[in-house]
Amino acid sequence: MKILFSFAEHVAGLLLRLSLGLVLLWIGLIHLINPQPVVVLLSMSLPFLAFSVAVYVLGALEIIAGILLIVGLWVRYVALLSLALFAGTLTIFVIAPIVTGFPVLTQMGQFLLKDVVLASAAITVMARDAASHEARRAQRTRSTA
Repeated sequence: MKILFSFAEHVAGLLLRLSLGLVLLWIGLIHLINPQPVVVLLSMSLPFLAFSVAVYVLGALEIIAGILLIVGLWVRYVALLSLALFAGTLTIFVIAPIVTGFPVLTQMGQFLLKDVVLASAAITVMARDAASHEARRAQRTRSTA
């Protein structure tokens, strides 16, 4: 069991970053292919954003974020961006509870609730990357001293 736990500890950060990137990439592609469901959701919750161009921009940001996470570039900053995207989605629970059915969730509310886990994943990816950068910086400082 110790080997299994050690292996899980070793790959957890990478798998979380890759899976978050994949989810963002996939959702972004769906937004570009068919923005209409998101436009409808926005019209019920954030009507000032309820137009296809806004959804295309959102989809493009998600695709870029997904690709950058998958290739491992600017990870903590991209995770912060994705956290902002998920937080934006979660505001629908507060500003339009009729859409989500809160506290007895509608199908839309259940769909949006996944962003709680995705936001937590983004926080974890961001924290792990920041800690990794800090550890490397400390190592360089010790090496030059």
